[in-house]
Amino acid sequence: MRKLTITAAVAVASLVFAAVAIAAFSQVANVKFTTTKAGHSTGIVADIHSTSDTPQELKAAKLVVLQFPAGTKFRLGVVKACKLSDQRLAAGKGCPGNSKVGSGSATASAYPLPQTITAGVTAFSSGPHGMVLVVKATQPIPQTLVIRASANGSKLTIPVPSPSVAGVNVVLTSLHLSVPARGSGRSALITAGRCTAQSFTVNSHFAYSDGTTLDVPSSSPCH
Repeated sequence: MRKLTITAAVAVASLVFAAVAIAAFSQVANVKFTTTKAGHSTGIVADIHSTSDTPQELKAAKLVVLQFPAGTKFRLGVVKACKLSDQRLAAGKGCPGNSKVGSGSATASAYPLPQTITAGVTAFSSGPHGMVLVVKATQPIPQTLVIRASANGSKLTIPVPSPSVAGVNVVLTSLHLSVPARGSGRSALITAGRCTAQSFTVNSHFAYSDGTTLDVPSSSPCH
């Protein structure tokens, strides 16, 4: 009986430690359409962020793939494309105003540096299937990061660079992006896909630098 009790206690302790290990890092992805009607012009509001009990436990995403409902269409070519190179954008050259499709903000951690990196984000069309995110850090050191996203079918793929500040690797901890609805019919920037069980479901797939992956679903109402 005593042996059974000890075994049970060890098992419970193992579960507790496992829960702590799992709870140390948390990934949130809340991606929604702004329309409630399938087949209509829509915008996108994305809130992607991660937290950790300790800075050392933060995972660095190297790729984020947003899988929107089947039938979703991106027509980034309806907006004038920004043709500037990454080098010119990083040097401070701005894309044409009529290429802009969205805006938002981002934060990052550069542990052991104590200060959180904060940045503004502007999204531009870079062609029929391309979107460029220009991330301008405001503190602690002004710096511009260029991210090239691609839209194919109902999927938006965002590779995440691994920049450094003062020789320390930077881990993106949040990305907030709003892309307003624009146009209608075949000239709509984005058209909402299929509504299933009164929900638009978006799956956010994360691939991390440590080789692990995670899928996080989110949904918004539709009819």
